[in-house]
Amino acid sequence: MARKRFIIDLPPLPDALATFKGDYGNQHRQHVITKLLRECCLSLQGKDPKVFYSIREVADFFQVPLRTIALCYEALDMEGLLHRIRGSKTMLAGKQISARAPVNAVVGLPIWLQAIIHSPFDCDLQMELEEKLRAKGFVADSIFYRTSEECEPDFALRLLRHNLDVIIWHAPHPLSSHVQMSLRERGVRLVLLQPEESTQQIPARTHVLSWQKAYGKMIAYWKSNGFQRVVFPEPRHVLARQALRQFRVQTAGSGMEVETIELTERALSQRMLGSGGQAERDVLAFIDFETADTLCNGEPELVERIASRSRLAFCRGPVRTPRLNRKGVCVDVAELDPLALAAAIVDDLCDPDRKQEGLRKTFHAEFHPQIIMGEASERT
Repeated sequence: MARKRFIIDLPPLPDALATFKGDYGNQHRQHVITKLLRECCLSLQGKDPKVFYSIREVADFFQVPLRTIALCYEALDMEGLLHRIRGSKTMLAGKQISARAPVNAVVGLPIWLQAIIHSPFDCDLQMELEEKLRAKGFVADSIFYRTSEECEPDFALRLLRHNLDVIIWHAPHPLSSHVQMSLRERGVRLVLLQPEESTQQIPARTHVLSWQKAYGKMIAYWKSNGFQRVVFPEPRHVLARQALRQFRVQTAGSGMEVETIELTERALSQRMLGSGGQAERDVLAFIDFETADTLCNGEPELVERIASRSRLAFCRGPVRTPRLNRKGVCVDVAELDPLALAAAIVDDLCDPDRKQEGLRKTFHAEFHPQIIMGEASERT
């Protein structure tokens, strides 16, 4: 296949190298040619990069082997004057750094540090969004934040320093609404992924995350297997507390009891190991990854003992729990598909016919009973 020819926006080579008189004197040819090409680059260099003369063209002009010119180009590449693109072309560097390809927009991806560490779903969603955004010509800018930082007014200023055009935010804290409005007032478009039970009324492209169908299947499965009570350690995060209230409402008509206990080792031990013969009819469930991490990774031996007597359940996707993974403990899991979610978000962002704000698609979680820990983390 013939090599593609590029349009060179430079003067003819004899004009650009007019100082060369065909005589190298007593100097090494490669040294002389490199010096002449350096002077040529500096005189022709502009603000933006340009396609430079080909190695073959320059070799013909100087009447030297291709290898000699290749070594000259290599030296100028190391100096930052040329950029060699293998098998394609050589670029004369611009005086200012510029993008090699057009950029559609800069998309910010705020990520709660605890989520990326403990939640396989959040990790996979982040990776998929980055890959799909870059494939569509966007710059994906991951912005990590600590617990409660997203509710502080300075967080909006921190985000704005990234010069964002769009922000895709998974489950933002309700108290961060002032940050979101501040971004919107400064021209940043909002794409929010919000749980169905706690959707904020903020002008944005809103993708709804629904767990109700999965919970319905989960509750029915427990009932059919003789379980009578679901025990939840009390979550700290406001979104998790709202999710737990919704779970209570959904469970009310099933005949199963929902009980909450303090998020402590003592309360968990007394409730789950001190209930005599009733333990095998209980489900120890975690409504969020933060609560699950606190107990499963903070008190792994205790949770392992409980798992031998009662059922364990993760109600918002799997959680990284190294000890339970090694032991092959089985859990019931309700989870979303991060690949499908990321693909739909990016497709919607790129759709020229859907520029308006408002509700988008609702994504429904799936229920998977008795998944071996470790395999649960790999399902997403």
